[in-house]
Amino acid sequence: MLFPFLALFIIFLLILNLLRNKAMHAEEEKETAFWERESLANQTRKKDISALAYVTIPLDELPFGICHLPECQEIEEKITALSKDKILKLSDLSNTDLKLQYGAANLPLLSKYDANFTELSNLIFRYGELLKENNFINEAIHVLEYGVSIKIDMSKLFLLLANLYLNTNQAEKINSLIDQTSCLSPLLQTSTKQQLEAML
Repeated sequence: MLFPFLALFIIFLLILNLLRNKAMHAEEEKETAFWERESLANQTRKKDISALAYVTIPLDELPFGICHLPECQEIEEKITALSKDKILKLSDLSNTDLKLQYGAANLPLLSKYDANFTELSNLIFRYGELLKENNFINEAIHVLEYGVSIKIDMSKLFLLLANLYLNTNQAEKINSLIDQTSCLSPLLQTSTKQQLEAML
């Protein structure tokens, strides 16, 4: 009676050990591939990055000067300062990807330009929010639409803009907004589309 259970237990241990070894081997292969790719990336020569799709800030088109709150003025100053630097959306690329595509020597600059995009994204959303809170509705819509046009990866920006469309009898624009959720990360895209579709 004991022997069949013992045999089954031994078989179970053998299978478990086999699966463990297989998983460890796959992990080792993955790690080796990563370091090989990283090594290649570190040896990639510097490339010209002057023609990349840099984000421009149309200062003359943004509704600066209408909101006199200190926070609004601070945001306007920060956006103006950012407009003098280069801005790139690179969040969908890893550091290794960036080095492979543009050369390892360009990584510090590219990281800075990507950080500028993240800062601009936060400023644009907050500025739109403040304009809305202070009843500058059309101006808030304009600012948030600019945010969508530069592909800001922020679900709350899309949802705030959609709510403003609803409140100004422009619900038909939500369909266009749904199409533009393709710029969002996959996890955000699905839930954002669902929330936008529920508004229609």
